[in-house]
Amino acid sequence: MARNAAVNEAIALREFPNETWINTENIKLKYLEMPKKTDKIITAMSRLPINQQEEMDFIKEIKSAIILKKHGASVTLIPRIKRPDGKGFLPGPDAIVNGLFFEFKVVIGGISKIGDRFKDSRKQGNNVYIRIVNPNLTKSKVVSYLVRYINLPTYQSGHNGNLILTFGTGLEEKTYFFKIIDFKK
Repeated sequence: MARNAAVNEAIALREFPNETWINTENIKLKYLEMPKKTDKIITAMSRLPINQQEEMDFIKEIKSAIILKKHGASVTLIPRIKRPDGKGFLPGPDAIVNGLFFEFKVVIGGISKIGDRFKDSRKQGNNVYIRIVNPNLTKSKVVSYLVRYINLPTYQSGHNGNLILTFGTGLEEKTYFFKIIDFKK
């Protein structure tokens, strides 16, 4: 983990030289309580939320980072890049995980949401982490769905990169690591 943390730090400093970084354990939010066990998850200061909605989104990302950290990953939440017109942010990855840029998604809805989130995330980067918080969605259902989805003639997002799927929450969670090319028939 120390080597991965050093790799993340080097990439973060190279890609975002003017950013200030903070150990997430030291972050206090205005509206919501931060999850526990955030030590050594690094966050860009410019990523810190400024309203309640942003705090809810930030908490989702932190929970995803905690899960990855439990599996030995080093996680750095990177800055969001503002749109040139100042209205919102450009699509892009959420974090550096063990030296790779990853887009984080959370799915609470049904199986079709998996395809929607996967499609959205592929526009934002090669590597995708999807946390599935729906007890009706099993690994076999989701993997079968993604195999069909990725093999559709209309799928245009390529086969490079990694996919991490987590099912459930807390003690019931299971995490699986894949290469997206493995879903291609």
